[in-house]
Amino acid sequence: MRWILFAVLAAASLSAAAGTVDVNLSNDTVEGKYDTTFGAADLTFGGLYNRDQKNYALNAGLLAAGEGSAGNSRVEGGLGGKVYTVHVDGPNADLVAVALGGQLRWFPGSGSLAIGGYAFYSPKVVTFLDGKSFYDVGLRAEVEVFRNSFAYLGIRWTRAELDDGSQPYVDKGGFAGLRIIF
Repeated sequence: MRWILFAVLAAASLSAAAGTVDVNLSNDTVEGKYDTTFGAADLTFGGLYNRDQKNYALNAGLLAAGEGSAGNSRVEGGLGGKVYTVHVDGPNADLVAVALGGQLRWFPGSGSLAIGGYAFYSPKVVTFLDGKSFYDVGLRAEVEVFRNSFAYLGIRWTRAELDDGSQPYVDKGGFAGLRIIF
């Protein structure tokens, strides 16, 4: 609970410049993210909660981000790391993971449709408490409905490997969401 309070206060203390709020839902899960620029990087805070299994994952990250072009298409992306704190249903099922990875969004023909994905992985050497490894991977297709307002459909696989050998999913499956840039 203290971690959630810290994340909210840290996000609130950031300048009121640019930011992005991203929320998605499935039948069992809600996920929320907040991104803002921090110098030449993106500072991110996020959380995911699965109601059926009472699993959750909280994260904070720093990504070196930018955009470019490939032919007549626009590309946005970032590389960096995130620190996750994760709980999955069961005894001895908490972990802290330092994950490296990135994200990419491709706008074919620089239009309003985008295809994107992200992947973050934490091996044993930087996974602590009851965990051996952790990964968070997702894909999505989004459309700009209004200027700086996107609707999307996606799929995610968020999984932990625990010391007892089990490999429970924190969450997996499809979702629908909104991303708003302000």
